[in-house]
Amino acid sequence: MRLLLIIFSFFILSFQIDGQTLHSQQPKDVGYEISRLKQLVPDNFTKLISEKDIAGNPYLDRRFQKSYILKITGAEVKDLSLRYNLYTNNMEFKKDGKIMTLAVPAEIERINMGGKIFIYTRYMTSVDICAGFFQVLYDGSYQLLKKDRAILKMPQDNTNPADSMRFEQTEPLYYLRYGKGIAHLAYSQKTLIKTLQPIQQNIVNYIKSNKINTKNEAKLIDLMNFIDNQPN
Repeated sequence: MRLLLIIFSFFILSFQIDGQTLHSQQPKDVGYEISRLKQLVPDNFTKLISEKDIAGNPYLDRRFQKSYILKITGAEVKDLSLRYNLYTNNMEFKKDGKIMTLAVPAEIERINMGGKIFIYTRYMTSVDICAGFFQVLYDGSYQLLKKDRAILKMPQDNTNPADSMRFEQTEPLYYLRYGKGIAHLAYSQKTLIKTLQPIQQNIVNYIKSNKINTKNEAKLIDLMNFIDNQPN
């Protein structure tokens, strides 16, 4: 038995908005086999799953929100309504009744979507350097970046109709980025201090005395403010 999940394969389109060329992608359905998912169906039966068949929400906000795009060339794209798909890591918009995605995010300097600022940048994982969208929480000596996430959760009980495949949003991760460099995950006080090197002793003392929790957004923002208010 095989189960095929419909995922997206893209081709690039270009169109004009506000006099600026914006590259976009139109999704085309293709099948993807999920071997670890077991269903009570005949051995040679193939079942196609599309997003509408999956419970839950993969979006930061389901609504399309009025947005502003600044490209690295300085060109601007105004009044384009976007939404952020956390699972696919794509910015989506509608054109002629179809869902499109921004095809070349590396050409974007920043996006203001519903009052939140997003950038597309490289970041370090445990095994590789990847790239993706982040919300900018603080922009000073360092950028404090927030990565919201959604996972596709498989059913655990195939005999329970209520236990279906679903999107689930998980705890966000917080990254630090210096200049135009690679963003690094702050997952503990130790890694936070290491990422901030070279670091003044009073900043280390502040982190420890205030028990900065790398999952506490407000405390991380306070730390960024503290760093920027230190004398050179």
